[in-house]
Amino acid sequence: MKRRTALLLLMLAVASAFAAWQWFRPYQWSGDPAARFAIAHASLRRDHSFFWLDLHLEHRGAAGHDLAKPVALVLADGRELEPAETTFEGDATQATRSLGFRFWLEERDFAGPIHLRLNDGRLEVRKRSGPPVRAGAASAHFTTSDW
Repeated sequence: MKRRTALLLLMLAVASAFAAWQWFRPYQWSGDPAARFAIAHASLRRDHSFFWLDLHLEHRGAAGHDLAKPVALVLADGRELEPAETTFEGDATQATRSLGFRFWLEERDFAGPIHLRLNDGRLEVRKRSGPPVRAGAASAHFTTSDW
């Protein structure tokens, strides 16, 4: 009986450690400090034969977002896409606490890794290549760049 209880407690500890690791790991381990922001999560929604890619970024560091510098999604073939929509979140103490960007993509745009050029830095959006959403799935939510 004691062995069974000990085994169950060990399995519970391992499962809890794995869940905590999944919950607390960052989207990207070593983000570019020059970007001044870090990607918190990404979501992808199919819209007929196209996709909407939504990126949510959280502020990192002292300096805020430089509105004079363009933001672009850099695709594997070198093309750069401007955001279709940009949202800002802040308050009286911090003008821009978080940013949201929405991009309109075609399936061919997922042929390789994707990066975001922001301020003076570069953030990794996606490491992999190939179709992003499994067959039949209308949307997906990602908490790491490994999708």
